[in-house]
Amino acid sequence: MDIYQHFRKEEKEEIDLFLNKCEIAERNYQHVLTDFLDPREQYILQTIVGGFDELNVHYFGGDDKLERKRAIIAPDYFVPTEEDYEIVLIELTYPSKFVKLTHRNVLGTIMSLGIDRNQLGDIIVNDRIQFVLTKRFESYIMMELTKIKGAGIKLSSIPFGNMIQSSENWITHDITVSAMRLDVIIKHITNTSRTISKKLIEGKRVKVNHREIESVDFTVEENDLLSIKGYGRALIIANNGESKKGKIRITYRTLFK
Repeated sequence: MDIYQHFRKEEKEEIDLFLNKCEIAERNYQHVLTDFLDPREQYILQTIVGGFDELNVHYFGGDDKLERKRAIIAPDYFVPTEEDYEIVLIELTYPSKFVKLTHRNVLGTIMSLGIDRNQLGDIIVNDRIQFVLTKRFESYIMMELTKIKGAGIKLSSIPFGNMIQSSENWITHDITVSAMRLDVIIKHITNTSRTISKKLIEGKRVKVNHREIESVDFTVEENDLLSIKGYGRALIIANNGESKKGKIRITYRTLFK
């Protein structure tokens, strides 16, 4: 079976990486750890591991409700512990009476330190701010991350049992669409016209799984994360098949401004 035919051409690099990790786990009878994966990458890996009879894949990002997770590919007898995922939960303290920090502020500052996005899990914003990070960057970020938006901050590593719940309010929707084209999906998600959805895409205001997409006929699939500048984010949860009228029934969640 050609595994590539089930995915997009631009996902070949991820597929090759996951195949290599699976082959290492199978050949050496050892567990293999990935970087943080978004929902689409988790779906791709889950599909690939399904082709290896004696392998399982496990995910952990600090909490089941979190979006970004590291994966462990391992022989089916292996049961991973929390420590095997090599991640840490960091709480950020700052003078909240005088400055307001957002998800974007925290993400941008961390990445400006040279830390790749795939080394960073979810950023949780509520009355406090926490984020999940690969453990090997723990000491580095403690030394280097001292200010955000000019405000002095303090960092501390805390147990995952002390993780806060995000104040973000994702809303679930069930709709029918004529096609899984990006312009059609954006039209419904933003509750606008096809013309406006095309302008958003062609104006480089739409990303799918963190990649800028300019093709209006790009095919959207399950577990795709859409970012629409000026609106927010949407996650495609499921393609529920065709309705009696031949339209496609989908479930998605939105986090809009």
